[in-house]
Amino acid sequence: MLRFRPAAVLVLVPAAALGVGVFSGPAAARTTPAASGGSAPAPTPAAARTSATVMRVATIRHYGQPGNASGFSAIVATGARQAWAFGGTNPGGPSTPIAARWNGTELTPSALPTGLTGFINDASAPAANDIWAAGQFGRYVLHWDGQRWRIAHQWRTGQITGLTAISAGNVWVFGTTTAGSRMVGTWHFDGTTWRQVTGQAGTIYRASAASRNDLWAIAANSGHDVILRYDGRTWSRVRTGPALNGIQQEDILAVSNRDVWVAGDQVSRTGSPRLELVHWNGIRWSRLGSGPAAWAGRLTPDPNGDVLLTATPATASATGMIVHASARGWGPTIVVADGLGSGVSDVAVVPRTSSLWATGGILTRVGGAAAIWSGPLAGADRADNI
Repeated sequence: MLRFRPAAVLVLVPAAALGVGVFSGPAAARTTPAASGGSAPAPTPAAARTSATVMRVATIRHYGQPGNASGFSAIVATGARQAWAFGGTNPGGPSTPIAARWNGTELTPSALPTGLTGFINDASAPAANDIWAAGQFGRYVLHWDGQRWRIAHQWRTGQITGLTAISAGNVWVFGTTTAGSRMVGTWHFDGTTWRQVTGQAGTIYRASAASRNDLWAIAANSGHDVILRYDGRTWSRVRTGPALNGIQQEDILAVSNRDVWVAGDQVSRTGSPRLELVHWNGIRWSRLGSGPAAWAGRLTPDPNGDVLLTATPATASATGMIVHASARGWGPTIVVADGLGSGVSDVAVVPRTSSLWATGGILTRVGGAAAIWSGPLAGADRADNI
């Protein structure tokens, strides 16, 4: 599996403005009830089990003006003591992007090209000296070659919703909203030239690469999501049967050609979400029972063959969630709660260890600060039938 980080925007509303802390996750803007057609099963929602794992705050940094709700929206780990955290100074308004190195104990800012605006919301790391990052509303893709950051490409209009870098000469950029509105569209970089990809692939929202010639993607077509697959030459629609009916798809993770996950939400007519996970085992698509009441975020594999999913509670509770799951069912949920409120935007398993790093933000009385949490990936947290 080739790792990538899908688009994410962390929005922390200062407690001073609302009287309470509020976290708005990337899927929280989706308020349209899901379609009720199809014959997909409607299992009883699973009760959330709280994990014994404790995520501690490893570092907190405030960026920009005192009232800014700065935060980290993505993290990519390239070694046991090597990672990059990305975000911005003010997601709710004019913002400056942030990139910083993290070694498990110290956070070191990294200089970006001048004149950039917006939030870095997506990153992908084929290697320690080959890091790619994208700004959704800044419409730029950045590349780290081991020495410095440079602008690899920038678009005049639209937005970027997904980035998948397989190597320095094989990079995919996607720009279609969850509602199916095409922004920058789909582009491929072959190491020399950026070329736009049209047809049904032009509506891809997010993607994940199992290998350089095996990509899986969510394509948003006027609110009706479909799964596409790339075989190294063409993109084709994947038959999923009723398994994905009624799910607003948020993220996709291709671990291999026989291990693909799709995360999203089933939303009631009143706008209340339930986490949903659908798994492809190489033969059939199967749907786990409905999970906790939350908005789906980012999928990450764990070394035990399970997956982790970040999420935002559907309630007004200003906490972050990291949910364990496997093909057997939903597992325990790690609840992240610090300061006046917190939100988790992304999580990564530290390579060659049994530890986690998570990024997001913590509310303060005047604004918000970017945060990195760390904690163990305990064996007791493996998913079981519930």
